[in-house]
Amino acid sequence: MSATPPSQEPVLLVRRSGGLRGEWERTCHLVPLPDGTQSAFHALCGERIEVDAAELLPEPDGMPCVACLLSAPPAAG
Repeated sequence: MSATPPSQEPVLLVRRSGGLRGEWERTCHLVPLPDGTQSAFHALCGERIEVDAAELLPEPDGMPCVACLLSAPPAAG
């Protein structure tokens, strides 16, 4: 069984939940699909977001995390 090429590995769009946080802290991060056992998401940029403080997004929303975008593997072409 071969591994999925990095450019085709699924990612989630995640940002910190609203509430007491300012909008500037709620950038949209790219997070590799977790295996379901972690208590936190680890974005491509290195940001750690606790699962109970995360908002999963169905599509990009708000300011993207530039570091995540720069860390993303190139799209298959």
